[in-house]
Amino acid sequence: MKTAFLKKAIDPIVYFFWKSQINILRNCPPMCGVVSKYSLGAANSSFVWMKTLLQLTAETPRALLQHSRNKREGRVALARITFLVTTRCSLNCDKCSSHIPDIKCNRETPFEDIAQYLENLLAGVDYIYAFILSGGEAFLHPDIDKIIRLVAASDKIGDLSMQSNGTFVPNAKVLAALRETNTLVKISNYGAHQPNVDKVMQAFKENSIRYTHLSGTFWNETGEFGQRQEGSAQRRYSACIQQLCMPCLNGKLHRCAKSAVMMEEGCIPDCPDEYVDLRVPNPEAFRAQWEAMLKKRALTACSWCLGLSYNASKIPVAVQRERG
Repeated sequence: MKTAFLKKAIDPIVYFFWKSQINILRNCPPMCGVVSKYSLGAANSSFVWMKTLLQLTAETPRALLQHSRNKREGRVALARITFLVTTRCSLNCDKCSSHIPDIKCNRETPFEDIAQYLENLLAGVDYIYAFILSGGEAFLHPDIDKIIRLVAASDKIGDLSMQSNGTFVPNAKVLAALRETNTLVKISNYGAHQPNVDKVMQAFKENSIRYTHLSGTFWNETGEFGQRQEGSAQRRYSACIQQLCMPCLNGKLHRCAKSAVMMEEGCIPDCPDEYVDLRVPNPEAFRAQWEAMLKKRALTACSWCLGLSYNASKIPVAVQRERG
């Protein structure tokens, strides 16, 4: 009884603290670049936590000065962009945060289309602090080595990384592209569902490729796909860390993966004010579309999502569905 009362009493404080962190990362893009660079693996030990905190503290003044300069010069700087290069995956995880198993037809986005979307994106921005290649399983894309080199060649992109489930070793061409572009590979921790993860990490070590094996041991429950949720969508959105993901799926730059997939699958209406269309080059309109999207107090998909926040329920990672 006392514990429940205490939790209820401090909940507004925790909510405010969590929401403040999200607002800082959303409204000060250089800080997202700093966090992406230094916070990896911080949960592994108290020493790493301390080292990470010192690094973040040292980099914060520079990030704030950069943000001030961006605003003063009218530069369009983005915190983080995630390109979903394929919706195919070697796993079939229930409760996948990107809802890949809920997509009816999984496929790659052709290299030519990705190149066009990237060109249209970069024409409208001055800098992107963190750029992530993801999926599905990004290493399944047949042209992933070309995509890595294409993204890394831009001087408008800062930290480049890839997300992988660590289920198979990339081929020699991909390993060479990762090494030569200094791309960081973030390998999820899915335990028994990663029988080859040691071979993957050994291949990265032998090829001098930067990687980290993430320490997450649980996922957060965001609700069943397509199931409407009760409560305030605006409150969930304001404290949802998924709004920082900025996934690009099939040429549309969204705020979160659930919104992107639900819209693509026709579960919710197509809402042009909730994404930026990169399929048509329009650098003059990019800033207006981007700022309008950032001002949204909630997305249509938020009514079908529990949100990824400080009080989200914890669930086991990578529980596999039977393939139909």
